[in-house]
Amino acid sequence: MAADLRPSDRLWFKRCRRSWDFSSRLRRNLEPAPARYTLDLDRALRDGLAVYYFPGMWEWDRKIVLPLAFAAFEKSMHRQREGRELTEAEDAAWEHGFDAGRQLLDHYLAWAPSADRFWPVRVETDFDVQIPDPSTADTDLVSGDGRVVRYGGRVDLLLVDEHDAYWVMRHRLVDGFTDPELLLFDDELLAACWAWELFYLGMRISGTIHNELRLEGASPDPAAPVGRPRASHAFAQARAQHRRMYARAEPVSQDVVVEEGGGMFRRTRIPRSRESLDDLGRRLAAEALEMLEAGPVVYPTPTPEHCAACAFRAPCLALNEGTDADAIVTANYRVRAPEAPEEGRLGAVTWSMNRGAAPPPQWVDRNRRR
Repeated sequence: MAADLRPSDRLWFKRCRRSWDFSSRLRRNLEPAPARYTLDLDRALRDGLAVYYFPGMWEWDRKIVLPLAFAAFEKSMHRQREGRELTEAEDAAWEHGFDAGRQLLDHYLAWAPSADRFWPVRVETDFDVQIPDPSTADTDLVSGDGRVVRYGGRVDLLLVDEHDAYWVMRHRLVDGFTDPELLLFDDELLAACWAWELFYLGMRISGTIHNELRLEGASPDPAAPVGRPRASHAFAQARAQHRRMYARAEPVSQDVVVEEGGGMFRRTRIPRSRESLDDLGRRLAAEALEMLEAGPVVYPTPTPEHCAACAFRAPCLALNEGTDADAIVTANYRVRAPEAPEEGRLGAVTWSMNRGAAPPPQWVDRNRRR
């Protein structure tokens, strides 16, 4: 048996231990019954982008790929309402989200070719690694009851740039762009970089790329190029070449680089040092041991932002007031089914998990071209 930690465990353990206690698979493993309907436009856009960046189609004519990306977005949107009776307000919100999301995706796919100076290696890829014990070399972390401790998650996009450097990219739908300094504190994406180096031994991750798509109040910049820009000359050259999977990267600039896209898109590239990744590993091990210790202290951390996103407000209030929370849990919640692998999706076709290129393209040594 193993203790499997997920990004949501880390998030809610630090955000509110009571919510974590209700929802985590390590604890009570509860979910609302029936599951609440929420429109997840972010998920639908990421499904569309997974098709657009699918490595096996990266050299295809974009006239073929673009309809597939839109089809993946639309299928994801329709899947969210399958078998559900939506209220009039929910139906209106779905229709608005469908139109707004499709328009945003269209603008993104017009902007991306001028900014995508890289080659996709993997999309929507699951990882699952055993956490090393920072106190003992070459030893994996073990909980107090003898379970091996693992950490797993999913990477939106693993890519390699023109310098043979690997990066982990996250696509994220936002109301407003995040301060680049705050992105430095994105622990979840940093943890994905740390885990990926264990998942694929020998691969060095250079950093994180935060790909933000802005929806609310966004409109194309009138000064921005109209139509579908062509890829840069440097990237066009790179795409025409081939490279090795574990080629040694050229020195990568340690500057944080921000690219704007007509007021609708912002891409922030953040190099991550060896020290920051090692520190993340130590912190993750400490968090895991604290979660898995016998009888961890469970308490609420109420804030308007945290409570608004929590599905366990009713039993939490009952506990605060000393009333019967168990009756509320029995009537309104259920134990979640065992976690099943989610297969990658490509338009209307079901594909295997962990889609990527094998082997990925190669770029020739730039010294030989001089």
